[in-house]
Amino acid sequence: MSILKEEGPVPADIVEAAGFVEGDGVKFKMSDTANNSSMRVSIDLDRDGVFNESSDYFSSWMVYDCQYDANGTLLDPDCVESVVFYFNGTNGSGTYNYQIEKMVNDSHTNFWINTIFVGLDNHEEPGLPSVGECFGAGCEDVGDSSVGEENENRKYISILMVISAVGLIGVAISLILEKPEYEEKQYLEQE
Repeated sequence: MSILKEEGPVPADIVEAAGFVEGDGVKFKMSDTANNSSMRVSIDLDRDGVFNESSDYFSSWMVYDCQYDANGTLLDPDCVESVVFYFNGTNGSGTYNYQIEKMVNDSHTNFWINTIFVGLDNHEEPGLPSVGECFGAGCEDVGDSSVGEENENRKYISILMVISAVGLIGVAISLILEKPEYEEKQYLEQE
């Protein structure tokens, strides 16, 4: 929250230490009690250093005290005591300049330019598993053991290849030496 006092906004800058992140809103509350005093906030959303109403945010003119009826309804619907601006997806993290303009009796008397730091809204913590990642009991530890398992698998594959080669040679020799039973024996004398 920034309170708009006679001598300017308090705090002047909304800094990184404040923990202000994307999706948060900053509230500007008019607190200058001088007669006929009003203030408005403008935020340089395109960060070009120029405050223009076509591409930047401009609040309504705020006054210290609006008049209400007995039911709490504003007597003047255009009367504003505070505004809230939210930093969302279209104007996310980064450093923005904002300006407070002060008018007394419809004449500009002062203005202040300050900064708002909007941090990245990051909910990831180092060392914690990501979505879909296995952790805890029942999950394999894939750290150093995967290197040992790979070497052991290569050893087994080599042994299996040697055994397969010996078996293949044995089958080939067996096929060559085998005589079919249905062949009749022929004698030289019968011809």
